[in-house]
Amino acid sequence: MVDRFVTWFSVGVLTAGMSAAVLAGAGAAIADETGSSGADKANTSESSKPAENEADSTDQEPAESTEPESTKPESMEPEPTDEDVAEEEPAEEETTEEEEPVEEEPAREPEKDKGSDRVEDEPDTAAAPAAKAVVATQTRSKDTSEAKVDDTVAETATVAPAVEQEDVVLDAPVVDEQAETEAVAFASAPATAAITATAMAPRMPAIVRFIGTLVFNLYAVATRLLGGPPILPANSTVTVRSSTLRIDCACEDGKGVEVPADWYIPQGAEENPPERMIYLQHGFLAAGPWYSHTAAALAEQTNSIVVAPSITSNFFAADACWLGAAPMHEGMAKLFDDGNTALAESAAAAGYTGPIPDRVVLMGHSLGGGAVSGIAGYMVERETIDRLAGVVLLDGVGLDDPERMTESLRLVPLDIPIYQLAAPVYFWNNFGVGLDALVEARPDTFVGVTLVGGSHVDAMRGGNPLIQFAQELVAGFSKPQNSAAARMLMVGWVNDMFAGNQEEGIYLEPGEAFSFETPKGEASVVALPNTLTKWFPFNFLKPLVPLMDGLFTFESTCVAESVGARTAAGTCQGSIAA
Repeated sequence: MVDRFVTWFSVGVLTAGMSAAVLAGAGAAIADETGSSGADKANTSESSKPAENEADSTDQEPAESTEPESTKPESMEPEPTDEDVAEEEPAEEETTEEEEPVEEEPAREPEKDKGSDRVEDEPDTAAAPAAKAVVATQTRSKDTSEAKVDDTVAETATVAPAVEQEDVVLDAPVVDEQAETEAVAFASAPATAAITATAMAPRMPAIVRFIGTLVFNLYAVATRLLGGPPILPANSTVTVRSSTLRIDCACEDGKGVEVPADWYIPQGAEENPPERMIYLQHGFLAAGPWYSHTAAALAEQTNSIVVAPSITSNFFAADACWLGAAPMHEGMAKLFDDGNTALAESAAAAGYTGPIPDRVVLMGHSLGGGAVSGIAGYMVERETIDRLAGVVLLDGVGLDDPERMTESLRLVPLDIPIYQLAAPVYFWNNFGVGLDALVEARPDTFVGVTLVGGSHVDAMRGGNPLIQFAQELVAGFSKPQNSAAARMLMVGWVNDMFAGNQEEGIYLEPGEAFSFETPKGEASVVALPNTLTKWFPFNFLKPLVPLMDGLFTFESTCVAESVGARTAAGTCQGSIAA
């Protein structure tokens, strides 16, 4: 697809002019308006501790206040009150040398007994690597901790350090409140922690976000003018109409985004409503109408209602409601919640008033493949996975974090098939990150095939000849037999997913090759995993691809009030890597 070339071409000029601003903003993104509630501080402070530690080490003097504590046992040895104390002191020193923060924490509890403050204060009494150990042990009872130190020794040796630490404790919350709004990482329940694992990213300067959004808006206008509406193939029996679709992805509950959506209705649907639906998601910088021939073939040959939304690729979006972001993926998954009427309302606006099918196959091309992988993972969490018949990835990739794609796919029960229809590994499919993600998630089952000599756009068929030519010029021209084979493979897999069998599709052993006839000639496939690659002029840029992927971590997201939940609802925060 045009994913990366057009990305570099359209954003290249922008990034060249913005690079200085991005680098400057990355270093200076530490202060901004506060937005977290007091209840959230305890949850979010741990993820922002590395930054706080650096600030404390320069602005305050924790070393001076903690050093007397750390040397306390040595200074007390010449003054034991009896032989028992003299014998116990060395033993205590051995057990506390590496757990200094544990010893010091109880000394502050009588002074400031607030749960959130205790978590924030840990870096002031210990080195950064020990911060997590302190948090884990801070709830230890005061009586048990104080029993380790003789009462007479505590009176003479801990009074002065305690006073020095009190000054540090008073200053710490101010620093935390300023830093918390700049970096908040999603924390999730143990079962889904890997999906939402995040890393603190530099804050994107507002001017960069503004200019980037302007560029994407202009690009969207241009593609609508040039791409036009969906165009059906000749002699098609399918009806296509367009409307808008509401997706609950926003910074506040009850709000969302309205996106264009094309509805493909098979013949006779009004009299005999189909029981199948296909959610078809386009790739990066593409649009739903560019897949009109693919969608029409799927609707006609699988007797399914096909909906193809067009979602922005603007990764500068302040609310993170773009094609590659987790909040948008969850918003899409909400479409299949019980009681959500967005799909029915969109279909009715497009002229279809029949019932929305209960069973769905998720299908996504390129970055759309990463998107539907995220949808599937969220459907598991939202307990709507019973509606999912299967997932088909059309050379699907994930740009920002391939591991997140792997974990989303791993959540899906093994009895729900997930297949990848891939091109050989090359520049346009991000050198096979999507293939690797699926193979890693399901190492012991059939996960799809590679089209021999295929292109990233084999499955991307539309009725606009200008768009069709441009995408093949960019990503590599498709062989007619491979385009026909891609359609046959998709249709066979989808029909089997809905039927719950493996009678119509092609299924092979890992690495097995197979050739078959298509209306355009013989095509060949090799089952995944395999070692097929494709030569392309841009392949030499492979070492730079991770650097380009880093651009997609500059992502502002909406964090829930309960940081442990994967949801886009809540308040808008800045600079979150997802």
